[in-house]
Amino acid sequence: MTVSQEELMFLQSQLEGLESIFLELIPFGVELKRQQVQDYYEKRFDQATRPTANVAENELKRQFNTKANNVRNLVDAAESLGDAGNKLNLIRAAATLPDERTKPLKGNIAAVCQKLLYDNEFDQQTLAQNMAAGDLGHVEARVLLGSLMFLIVDQLSCGGQSVSVQELLGKIIQFVTQRGILARNDPFLIEAQCALEAMADD
Repeated sequence: MTVSQEELMFLQSQLEGLESIFLELIPFGVELKRQQVQDYYEKRFDQATRPTANVAENELKRQFNTKANNVRNLVDAAESLGDAGNKLNLIRAAATLPDERTKPLKGNIAAVCQKLLYDNEFDQQTLAQNMAAGDLGHVEARVLLGSLMFLIVDQLSCGGQSVSVQELLGKIIQFVTQRGILARNDPFLIEAQCALEAMADD
């Protein structure tokens, strides 16, 4: 699969927005609406600049605006898929280019990811069937990796057994790279590999 450098940069900015949502906004209960997102970063900027001199204020303001824009754009894209409060819509919006958003996810990948995100359950049989049927395209691979990267648990329930997120993420990365589903410089693949290394270090 060939992705242009411009498209990779677009996906990277969306991934950064997704990380901000999962790591900064959701934990603090910020409502995922354009104005609330902007208000949050305006307040953060004020807090960051108040105690210090005006040395790098313009650069800091630029960074906060970039982050706020990434998040707002992602929230808009998620709303075009339905509810922006749905984690799967956020991940799917970040994992797609604009012309890919109208296409539904192949197979039962959406159901697999929904169970991961909301029930901490992994449907191994359904995912295996999707993989065998070739239903794991580049969008589905990014959505699956994104769903695993942003889980806050270490273990998942899998048919009454327990499976580690680290083990599952490693298997998905291996499958995606062996089949060449994502380019090696795809931001979602790179981020997933970094997440896997971080899990191994813990």
